[in-house]
Amino acid sequence: MTFLGGACTQGPGLIVGNELKETLRSWTDIERADVNHMHKATKHYSTLAKRAASVGHVVDLFTCALDQTGLHEMQQLVNLTGGHLTLGDTFTSSLFKQTYARVFQKNGRGEFNMAFNATMEVRCSKELKVCGAIGRFCGSNSPYVSENEIGDGSTHKWRICGLDPLSTTAVYLEVANPHTSPIQSQMGLVQFTTVYQACNGTRRVRVTTVARNWGNAQDNPQYIAAGFDQEAAAVLMTRIAVYRSVNDEGADVLRWLDRMLIRLCQKFGEYNKDQPQSFRLSLAFSLYPQFMFHLRRSQFLQVFNNSPDETAYYR
Repeated sequence: MTFLGGACTQGPGLIVGNELKETLRSWTDIERADVNHMHKATKHYSTLAKRAASVGHVVDLFTCALDQTGLHEMQQLVNLTGGHLTLGDTFTSSLFKQTYARVFQKNGRGEFNMAFNATMEVRCSKELKVCGAIGRFCGSNSPYVSENEIGDGSTHKWRICGLDPLSTTAVYLEVANPHTSPIQSQMGLVQFTTVYQACNGTRRVRVTTVARNWGNAQDNPQYIAAGFDQEAAAVLMTRIAVYRSVNDEGADVLRWLDRMLIRLCQKFGEYNKDQPQSFRLSLAFSLYPQFMFHLRRSQFLQVFNNSPDETAYYR
């Protein structure tokens, strides 16, 4: 656990210099590439995160200060190890105390609600391939994956250093069967195998197998629409958008979201040619455009009036 009350001013993790005339980087400085220490510090903390993840250590960052403390550079320490990230004003505030106490909550058996050194493996039927996953973990290379990477791809197995009952991971799949070769099986199978160490030291295995019927979006789109979960779809799209926003321009991410929404409306919307007012979406899709509308304006993607540390915290 790391408790930060200010930015690092010494060593390879330097965030800002000692001189008062040197200010902490803002989003404007990052856009203009006017940052003296950010890239070196980010590389340093990313290396530390990989070292911690490789041996199964969890890094928690509890930061309380009136100014930035360097979360933007340190965020990989949490992302790769499955730790907690807290941002506040003072360590004496009731909000911080309540948040800190929740980390050590116990279940009905008197055990802490946390697990360690977990691995999650995804196995699919031959018609499916794993595109990747987005969450707080680190992956390992594997040949049984899709060439279309999403998030942490090139693998079907991920190491999760820390777990709790609220931990979530987004896994993305694609149908790998060629169009010229029809699918022979009646159902597609996906199996999630999670192995973890409980707080009492025991090693546990949880296996979840999901079987779903195949559906053809070309011939029978109503069948696909009936199984569409728009809330889950909004979460999955949000994770991809946030992941892409780290390296891509904000405008490019917004255009990508717009294109994906247009494709969905073209596929499942009902309308008459040259009559825009006739456009309709079924109840299974009715809220999805609203989710995308608010996502485009949320703090996940918009950095206006937020510091880099605040954006790292929200994401």
